[in-house]
Amino acid sequence: MVDYDVVLIHPPSLYDFRKEIWFPGPIDRTVPNYTPIFIMFPIGLISIGAYLQDRGYKVKIINLAEEMINNKEFNVEQFLFRLKSNLYAIDLHWTVHSQGAIKIAELCKKYHPDSKVVLGGLTATYFADEIISNFNFVDYVVRGEGERPLFELICNIDKVNELNQCPNLTFLDKKRGIVKTEDLKVIERLDSLDFTRLSLVEPRDRTITSPFSKENVWMLPICRGCIFNCATCGGSCYSYKKLMNRERPAFRSPRRLFEDLKILDELRINHVFLFQDPRLGGKKYVKELLKLLKNSKWSHITSIGLELFYPAGRSFLNYLSRNKPAEHLALSISPESGAEFVRSAQGRVYSNEKLLLTCRYCREGNIPLGVFFMSVLGHDTPETIKETWKLWEKIFLIEEKVRGLEKIYIDVGPLIFLDPGSLAFEYPKRYGYKIRFKRFHDYYQAFKISPHWSRWINYEIPSLGGPLKIAKVTLQSLRKLLEYKRKFNRITDKEYWQERFFIDLDNIFISEFDKIIKIRNFDLYQKKIRELAEIAKDRRLGLYHILINKI
Repeated sequence: MVDYDVVLIHPPSLYDFRKEIWFPGPIDRTVPNYTPIFIMFPIGLISIGAYLQDRGYKVKIINLAEEMINNKEFNVEQFLFRLKSNLYAIDLHWTVHSQGAIKIAELCKKYHPDSKVVLGGLTATYFADEIISNFNFVDYVVRGEGERPLFELICNIDKVNELNQCPNLTFLDKKRGIVKTEDLKVIERLDSLDFTRLSLVEPRDRTITSPFSKENVWMLPICRGCIFNCATCGGSCYSYKKLMNRERPAFRSPRRLFEDLKILDELRINHVFLFQDPRLGGKKYVKELLKLLKNSKWSHITSIGLELFYPAGRSFLNYLSRNKPAEHLALSISPESGAEFVRSAQGRVYSNEKLLLTCRYCREGNIPLGVFFMSVLGHDTPETIKETWKLWEKIFLIEEKVRGLEKIYIDVGPLIFLDPGSLAFEYPKRYGYKIRFKRFHDYYQAFKISPHWSRWINYEIPSLGGPLKIAKVTLQSLRKLLEYKRKFNRITDKEYWQERFFIDLDNIFISEFDKIIKIRNFDLYQKKIRELAEIAKDRRLGLYHILINKI
């Protein structure tokens, strides 16, 4: 007897992370909320789970990644053996989960051979044919937006003749080979979906808790889809059309967002991030949303964050400041590069001048602003990297020149993977890239073959070089930003030297691992990897290692 009709499972990025030695490098410090195991699940799991539950099915969302992080003694195989369901649906949305998703799918089929195993998400959609052809324990890939297709599948799971009528499926037929059913027409509004049913998720505490403030955080989509074509983004207008059959964004109405926030407030959520720029919906949409939220008396929500996909003028930011949706409002913008040509090639077509004005206006209006950059991008050169560094200094200087109560925060992270289905992945030369991983197998093997993050980078930049050079430049940028943070009193000397230690040590590890990877003797290879792991764990060994490599 089964306990559930459908179990939705969020896998870890690397299944054996508790046993294997690995070096996630800056990824570990770029996503501290979610760890390099990426315990945050796609919000679509919530809407899928709620959609099925509302139609009478027994559903559970298992955050396996978080469970494995929380409990080192947690036995995954024993847990999956006891988890009885007619269908196991595993998200393979981001490429970083390629190895973990496939391993969990294999285990589900191993212990439940009569149940169906399904993969879904952007990455699964893009590589559907390859996945179905090479992993016989995966019964189906659900392509595109999954609520209705997964519902149709579970409705007809025992009716073999009806499967051809289930939309958005890719599966293998012994006689016909790969079968791809027709794509369902996507919904035009998001109001029919539920993104707040956190009760479906186990566990969720670490995922929704900030590691810094220890308060509860959650996010809500303003829309699904986009009007912009950022080159490396799997959620761009181009990618949504190609992978999701979506021609235009589907918006969630201001009224429904207001209702969502009321539910989250009752769930004791403190910080809510509304992702996607509300300006995509037009002026009327923004006004209606802020009018509904302005006078809300939240019991637990203290701050709401909004995205800016392009710079904002003084009048808009003043309007936001006068009509705050919560006690605190926070904004974020991602110019990605400080070099205008590189930024424009990425799909963000605006000047540094407009970006700096946005920073100034936020400072004047007492609105905290996060400005996020990526390293390293197509068409980057040593000169454009330095242009980005100079822009950081100009942004920091705004705080010294302009009076205000709130800060402007700058951060930079490694790009690592170009999203499959993005414009840069499809047309790499046009956007200044050379793709290293073209097949799903390449992503699947990346974590297994190499324990060091520098080898996971799936692209090259002709003007800079391959993954080792890209990794080195990434660390140079992290170190430069660290120096600026120290110069402008954003961090203490102690914090500076703590972070500097990790950067300097990782910089040495990149070169050393390049030598280790060429060792053909397996025992010697393992010995060298263990030596690096011991150095990384012991600060004194690490400092000594840095010192002798500088001499």
